[in-house]
Amino acid sequence: MKRYSMSIPRTAAAGALAGMLALTGCSSDTSAATGPSSGKPNQNSAAAVAAATAAVESAVKGIGGPVPTTGPPAAAGKKVWVISAFEQVPNLSSLTRQAREAGKELGWKTSVCDGRNNANGAWAGCVRQAVAAKADGIVLESVDCAPVKAALGEAKQAGIKIVGLTAFDCDDPTQGGGKAMFDASASFVSSVPSTAEFFRQQGKLRADWLIAKSQGKAKVLHVAFRGVALGEYLAEGFEKEMATCSGCTVAGTVDITPQDVPQIRQKFESALTKLPQVDAVAVDVDFMATAGIQAALVSANRPGLSVAGGECSLDSLGYVREGKGVQMCIGSSLGRQAYAAVDALNRVFAHAAPAPSGLGWQVVTRDDNLPKAGEGYEDPTEYRAGFRALWKS
Repeated sequence: MKRYSMSIPRTAAAGALAGMLALTGCSSDTSAATGPSSGKPNQNSAAAVAAATAAVESAVKGIGGPVPTTGPPAAAGKKVWVISAFEQVPNLSSLTRQAREAGKELGWKTSVCDGRNNANGAWAGCVRQAVAAKADGIVLESVDCAPVKAALGEAKQAGIKIVGLTAFDCDDPTQGGGKAMFDASASFVSSVPSTAEFFRQQGKLRADWLIAKSQGKAKVLHVAFRGVALGEYLAEGFEKEMATCSGCTVAGTVDITPQDVPQIRQKFESALTKLPQVDAVAVDVDFMATAGIQAALVSANRPGLSVAGGECSLDSLGYVREGKGVQMCIGSSLGRQAYAAVDALNRVFAHAAPAPSGLGWQVVTRDDNLPKAGEGYEDPTEYRAGFRALWKS
């Protein structure tokens, strides 16, 4: 397998990542792999195709569950701070808006602090502002624990409750594997126990789609987001699932770190040109398509190329609709994620047990689950009404 990477120091998430699901702050090892994928290959290609096909068919119908039916009523009158990694990222500003909407339903006073991509330590600065304001709770929106560990210690000493929303706690291996600092995290469907597993499963599904579509013969160019926690878990899920397909090959991997954003198209085009045998592309995070990969795919004009995209950003949905370049993405409702985080915090205030929020995902293609032009992906469940009923119980 050929791997295309740049030796650039890693920092917190980069700024102009419009359309990505989340920005996360702690990096991990990104050394080159020595084979087509990790894990023990499954020699029964037919079995791998059957399993992948079943997984895709299930995800087209939708992986998810109902809103919890039991839980505490609203802990009204709370002061809550939502700390966003970077409000210039559309998906993050959407999470913020809908977290405030959910907080209003609970009777909370909700303040927002824009972490500005952690410029000059802004993430920790936001946490300390919340402490100074005597907040009751903090929602860390795509702000991982490690970069703000000291500030979180101050918040916990002040009795402030902390909930992660698409964020990784300090006990996660990507954050050092230390002591947990969050009181809770936004939960998912019951079969997904953690934020890490949420992203692993989406990486796996991307591989399943390519395995099924190629009938177990995919020759893939994988574009991975490295140096960022969610990217590492997406890549892990993808690589392990591709390894189950004995007739498939990961012919090359383009490693994109946050610092590589300006060179995305150049790196991708170079790899695609050097690998004429490639008949499939996997793009782990949608901002990479927007930043140049979609344009490169259209320009390359390689008929028969199967392209699996990321998290169904508005741009990605448009590419799917156009029928060129990206052909599928994995939709998961931003609104339901925000409501799940707020419900988790309400449970913490009440010293109540956590509960699965039912949040899952769907495969979106031109033929399945594609929203109307100009509309973002939304969960098919009436989750807002469900949470409102729960909080008023």
